[in-house]
Amino acid sequence: MLSIKNLSIQYENVIAVKNISYDFNSGIINGLIGPNGAGKSSLLKACVGLINDYQGKIIYDEKELGKNRTWVKKQCGYAPEDAVLFPYLTGEEFLQLIASIRNNKQEDLTNEVSFFLQLTGLTAKMDELIVNYSHGMRQKLAIAAALIGEPEFIIIDESLNGLDPIALYNLKKYFNELIKSDKTIILSSHILPLIRDWCHIIVIMDKGALIQEYSKDEILKYEKDRGNSFETLFLETIKTP
Repeated sequence: MLSIKNLSIQYENVIAVKNISYDFNSGIINGLIGPNGAGKSSLLKACVGLINDYQGKIIYDEKELGKNRTWVKKQCGYAPEDAVLFPYLTGEEFLQLIASIRNNKQEDLTNEVSFFLQLTGLTAKMDELIVNYSHGMRQKLAIAAALIGEPEFIIIDESLNGLDPIALYNLKKYFNELIKSDKTIILSSHILPLIRDWCHIIVIMDKGALIQEYSKDEILKYEKDRGNSFETLFLETIKTP
């Protein structure tokens, strides 16, 4: 479980996150959605230690981030939309580097890198330099890097955008296998049908606050009873005309 307690983040005169308390549970896929500027990325960046200037607490399985940063880094896989990669490594070399940093056993490293190259559909491009990768290929590589080492906490922030249907199918299947071993997975995306389809709990964020939580069953009931889509429910929740 990833617990957030009274978390606030402010940039000069702008409050990006307003006193949020929430538990992202293990064993399910947690969804986080909201309009641009809602504070989603700021929230997730604080959770992985990329933003240090915040008020409140971020707790991983009873370990507070501020006091256990090294442990959290080993246990957390993070893939942002704008991941910084090493352009003059090949895709395979980059994943080998990430695997070695995560202290994977050498005998397992090659097999694990091969597995994630195949999972994300990058096997045919593994010997190409990253500088020549398309946006979608870079997103795949960032996600593969986040998953290497079987981290207990997986945070995917908008990096599913631009992936092809085959990669999305493989990742959805893999994520559903991971939660069987009680991993904590958080997906943030602007693709509402994807979040609706993949996630067991969806939290809507707007203007720096978490304003509503829906379970998959609640969404299905709404769609059946009202005859409307999840997109309509989202717009009603954030009160957009």
